[in-house]
Parts: sequence; C-alpha cells; structure tokens
Amino acid sequence: MELIEKAAYLQGLLEGLELDESTKEGKVFHAMSDLLADMAAAIKTMEQDITQAEDELELLRDDVEELQSDVYEDDDEDAPCYEVDCPGCGETVYVTEEDLDAGEAFCPNCGCTFEVMLDDGEADDDAPDAPDAEEQDVSYEVTCPGCGAVTVLDEETLLSGKARCASCGSPLEIEMPDDEDGEETEEDGN
Repeated sequence: MELIEKAAYLQGLLEGLELDESTKEGKVFHAMSDLLADMAAAIKTMEQDITQAEDELELLRDDVEELQSDVYEDDDEDAPCYEVDCPGCGETVYVTEEDLDAGEAFCPNCGCTFEVMLDDGEADDDAPDAPDAEEQDVSYEVTCPGCGAVTVLDEETLLSGKARCASCGSPLEIEMPDDEDGEETEEDGN
C-alpha cells in the first residue's frame, strides 16, 4: 500500500469515528489527517521527479560514454603515440605527432615542459616502440645524483664528457667501460 492510499485509509477511519469537528479533539484529528494526505501527495510527486531525473541521467551517461569513445578511441587508432621518459620526474609521458611537430611535450605529473624530437631511425618505422636495431641511435638513461632526474643522452653527448642534467643543469659524471663487452677493466700492477 502506498502512502497516498494509507493516508486515504486513515481519513476514512476518521470519518467512520464521526468525530465532531467543532470539538478540540475533532479539529486536531481532521487537521492531522489533512496534513498526512498533503504530505503523502508531496512525497509521491517527489518520487516521480526523482525517477524521471534518474532516467534522464542514465541517458546522459550513455551520451557521454558514446562521445568519449568517439573522441578518445579514434585518436588512439589514427595517430601513433610515443613513450618518452620525463627528464624532470622520470615518469612515462605519451607524446603525439602534434607534440613532435611543436618540438616540445608536457609532463602532467610534474608540470615540466621539455624538448622532443623523433630520431631518424624511428621516422619511417610503423611501430614507434620497436625500431630495428640497425636504424636506432644508441641512447642512455643517466640519473642525476643531485636532483634524481633521469636524463636521456645520445652516445655522442655521453662520450663528449659535457653531459648535463636536463632538469637542474648539473654536470653528470659518467663512468665509461674500458672494453667492448661493457665491463670495466682493472689495470694489473704486473
């Protein structure tokens, strides 16, 4: 039984009691009965409004999901995206063709804006994350002892001895292996 039906039932019981409305008790009971009927009607109207709002909200959610899939999923399929480590915080930043054209990218994690460009070895490759070993320039990640930022260096900069942290500008001291296997050689006293 709904509230409106319960309020009507109570009004019927009250009328069945045949209370005189001219007495104090009769006035109170009839006023309470009318109040209950009005409250039940107001609650019923609110429930209908809430149901309608929920239905409209569900339709809006569906529309938003459809827009998100149109906007974001199509971009992923059409434009290649490159993964780059932020020189400021070391987090992975996804760089688009637009970022490469502009020559800079923005890290949403630390707020750092840094230079980006596509290596010649990756320019003609369909899969930007897996270029051929022969086409890819060798690069090294070096952690700055001063600020902890990771800087990516090419082999020429690394060998020049003029490597600097991209974040704080401090010179980077790098120990280079002495032989081709990448292991440091020890000098014997013989």
